[in-house]
Amino acid sequence: MSTELLAAARQGWSRAFTHRAEPVEVWGKFSLAKPLVIVRQFPVSVQCDPARVDGLRIAHVSDMHFRRWNRVVQAAQDALLSIDYDLIAVTGDFGTLHRSWEKSTAIARRFFEPLAKRTTILGALGNHDVPDLASAPDLPITFLLNESKVCHVGGVDVRIVGLDQSIPESEDLALAFDYGADDLPTVLLAHYPSTAYRLDRHRVDLQLSGHTHGGQIRLPGLGCIWPNDAIPRDKARGLHVIGDTQAHVSAGIGVSPPIFCRYNCPAEITVLSLTGVAADPPRKTSVSTKKTKESVISI
Repeated sequence: MSTELLAAARQGWSRAFTHRAEPVEVWGKFSLAKPLVIVRQFPVSVQCDPARVDGLRIAHVSDMHFRRWNRVVQAAQDALLSIDYDLIAVTGDFGTLHRSWEKSTAIARRFFEPLAKRTTILGALGNHDVPDLASAPDLPITFLLNESKVCHVGGVDVRIVGLDQSIPESEDLALAFDYGADDLPTVLLAHYPSTAYRLDRHRVDLQLSGHTHGGQIRLPGLGCIWPNDAIPRDKARGLHVIGDTQAHVSAGIGVSPPIFCRYNCPAEITVLSLTGVAADPPRKTSVSTKKTKESVISI
């Protein structure tokens, strides 16, 4: 263990540390360095007329696990207020403990209210959420619970499908995709990344998921130790291809038990810019962050 980390432990888990950039960082109840939040930007090709989708930017936010308003939450809100996008998609886990969901909802309301003045916010529920959250008063999020919505944003039409994955029995793929055939670009909000393996005949151009926290603990040279879902460790964060679907897995913003910190895995927001292509994009291997045009902004 490094000298700085030992010193951090001695001085208490709740202390906020220097903003110096370090190659390996720890986030959570203590932080060795900046950034508190990073903003990733990915281009995503979808099969459709380029004129129908080019330029659409979706800000993907996930796994906030709101327990209190802290520096990471503030940095995430500041980031979302300062970057450009056309739509915010939230893929679940607004809180941590079911018994404190009302407190988490109050923080979510404070977090998303100023953002809702800029654009539409769509959301789906995760396993740490209670169904009542979707109907909480004054929460400026349109929840898609096994349903879809056609959104006209950024000058284009896109179909957003959302799943209710608050409990295993709540998900209904057949109901969510029961809207008849169309050729609109389709984006799926599903908390679990492994949903991509179960889509079968359902056409999805881009799936947005969370749940893994990117591993939350990532060891240099090894990466994610445990993805906490039925997916390979190397798909615990980033943009990948699974079958005929491109899936973006967010490392999320918050932390959850049993480890209330992040190691080498900062909180993140991702902006995905959609581009239409006339032919099938290559979909045989995962899209590595090393091979994809990706820019990272530190906040």
